[in-house]
Amino acid sequence: MIDSGFPEIKVVFLAQFHPDLGPIVPISVPDDAVDLEQKTYSETSSMNGDDRQGDSGEATTVGHNLASGSLHGSRLASNEQDQVVHLIKRPNQNKSSSSSNNADDKIDFNSIQTLVIPKITLFERLITAHTGKHKVMCYPIAVEGNYQRNVLIFNMCFAFDIDADTKCYGPVVKRVGCLLKELEIGGKLLSNPAGQRPLRRMMQQLVTKLNTHGEYQIELDMRGISPSLAATGVSIKLFPHYESPVDIKAYHVPVRIIDFGLARLKSAQTVYQTHMGDDIIWDLLLERVIRCIDNANHVARIARLTQVREETVILALKHLDYYGCITLVDIFQFSNVYEVQHQAMRMFDNAWLQRECYSYVTRDGETGDISMYELIGLFATVRDRRSVAEWIIENRLNLKRFDVRRFVMFGVMYGFLRRVYCYPILRTVSAAGGGEVPAESGETDNDQSSTTDGKSADKDSETDDKTKSTANEAASPEGVLEPRVLQMIDGTHHLDEISVIIDKDTLALYEMLEAHGGVEYLYL
Repeated sequence: MIDSGFPEIKVVFLAQFHPDLGPIVPISVPDDAVDLEQKTYSETSSMNGDDRQGDSGEATTVGHNLASGSLHGSRLASNEQDQVVHLIKRPNQNKSSSSSNNADDKIDFNSIQTLVIPKITLFERLITAHTGKHKVMCYPIAVEGNYQRNVLIFNMCFAFDIDADTKCYGPVVKRVGCLLKELEIGGKLLSNPAGQRPLRRMMQQLVTKLNTHGEYQIELDMRGISPSLAATGVSIKLFPHYESPVDIKAYHVPVRIIDFGLARLKSAQTVYQTHMGDDIIWDLLLERVIRCIDNANHVARIARLTQVREETVILALKHLDYYGCITLVDIFQFSNVYEVQHQAMRMFDNAWLQRECYSYVTRDGETGDISMYELIGLFATVRDRRSVAEWIIENRLNLKRFDVRRFVMFGVMYGFLRRVYCYPILRTVSAAGGGEVPAESGETDNDQSSTTDGKSADKDSETDDKTKSTANEAASPEGVLEPRVLQMIDGTHHLDEISVIIDKDTLALYEMLEAHGGVEYLYL
């Protein structure tokens, strides 16, 4: 990784389909970074013909498809075999150990040539291939015109370490491929032998500038190639890749994962290039929202405290989540139920996670009442879907130096624990005169009454409303359950969501549902 945080480009090479030699690599930066054994195309076809023959016995490689003439005329032949064949190159056993190590550092082009120079169905698509220690990203291009095979196929490939996160390079690889296509159409940059010199210079600076500064700007000298494109400017810049923000609900609790004071200072210095002192200009909505993020307030409460619409608060939190400033957890209560996930095994072999967990969960990182080994082992005891209160009593935890809320929060943030939500389902409605009436019967009666005349339908609906109202008043100690509550206890809304919407705590909501009767609970 480089200072800018982007993965380092190891190799950039240009692959082309030669009419006689087949796939070749005319330019690579650095030189000799690609291991390629050049053969005539007839030898390559005879060697791989058994794997790439159709039902008719004729080879269906890219070269034979293009030999028929137009690029569009080869679509029918390429559709007969859509699978890409990986060609694996066996190393020569006679080579010494030092030469074999050097060969491992090179890119084995023969193993990925069917992806670098693919069939027509993969042209102008972003392709990622793994070979040895490298990950290769490319964007194959085909240009039709007055060529030997009526088409010119080329591909500018970028190679990285096998474990590099290359999502940010996707737009760059695509842009370079489209740029070379336009330069070939307008100035014959690739098909003209004189174009190799400016192309090699561009590739060398591309590697250097992107690895060093994360951006690239150059003017190609094409005076001897195309007078109309004598001075063509190329500008490329890397941008971090951010995942799409999650769908934030009113019951989510935002948790800070960065220092917002330091972020405000850095953003001011970036935009204004000077230190603005204590009076730093920032977004007013974010200022109000950030003041209320204390790792305990949920979204609905933040909206009430800031006196801002809930939808607007969610937009601000999505902005913070998009740039990795916050993460989202559930509302912590001692009645919550959690279950351990297989990701918790990372705690046993990751020293950094162990230190982070211990310093975050213990009181100010102090030692004494609980050891690192005991803290890690506690994740394995979260099982059988017991509440947090029952889990504390069973394990006899010392809460003086051990913050249970932070322990659970840490597990949820890193995927070690998963919240098991409780979904209430209204199965029956208590009747006023005794007995139970199925909850679905009211809908059936309404559907049947809608087929009768208008007067009888109005009378039936009024009777049903009076019966339900009387039943609710008799069952609920506070009178009648709100209609919106009755609509939400259908198995699609959990207790946290309902309690936030009606602005009551979960215990009060549970007592209301129990007093109403006929409610079952599903834990998922």
